[in-house]
Amino acid sequence: MEVNPMVKPQLSSGLLVAMTTIAGVVLVYVLAVVALSWPPPTGVWISLAVVALAAGFTAWRWSRRIQNRRQWQQFANRQWEYLSRIKGEHEATAEITVLSFEEIQPTGSWATIRWNKFGYVQPGWIENGTFAIWPESVLLIRPDPTQIRVGAPWPPTYYLRSHACLAIAPVLAAT
Repeated sequence: MEVNPMVKPQLSSGLLVAMTTIAGVVLVYVLAVVALSWPPPTGVWISLAVVALAAGFTAWRWSRRIQNRRQWQQFANRQWEYLSRIKGEHEATAEITVLSFEEIQPTGSWATIRWNKFGYVQPGWIENGTFAIWPESVLLIRPDPTQIRVGAPWPPTYYLRSHACLAIAPVLAAT
């Protein structure tokens, strides 16, 4: 299964924090035993090597998570820069957030969308386009003037054509 690139990677997990704590405490204990029983027996050196390997693995996991988080942030910044540039090039645009997909079909998907300017949540039909659309993503669209008119009731379901999707970016902050 492909990972949703629009969701910010989690930096820490309970297991990683527990591994860090346990490795740190045991490493301090083994170093204290080495210092107090100089020259230490062979078993203490083996324990020190095992704990050092565990601490090294834990440090490597932290560095991978930090690197993944940094790469995602760079990706998100590039996407938002592109979205802002496209927004400046077009006259009438709106941002919608895809909250979830209800049903995926060959020609499009039923989704729950939120209009960012109004905070209005409604069902929507999103036609298949040239780029993948994920939950937790913001779409820059050209609103359809036949569906959205000043003074007219809001449509119960918004139909989004693929050519009306101009750009996509991840949600940066929880709303």
